[in-house]
Amino acid sequence: MPIAGALVVPVNPEEKSVLKLKLATVPGIEVKEEGPKGIAIVLEAKSTGELKKISQDIEKWDNVLEFELAYLNWEDEIA
Repeated sequence: MPIAGALVVPVNPEEKSVLKLKLATVPGIEVKEEGPKGIAIVLEAKSTGELKKISQDIEKWDNVLEFELAYLNWEDEIA
């Protein structure tokens, strides 16, 4: 199962808590920490394609300035 770590940077730092709550509602996302540069999240999905779609969707939100992928891990499943 692919897992990714990312930093979500809000357009306006004052909206960080609102963005944090919105991120927490997305299936497969775990909000980890809030820091001076943004919000650290962990994403889990069934495929790397699904991770990419979730990332692209978040990047399009009005209150998101930047979505920075920090870590990506995937392993082939053995049937």
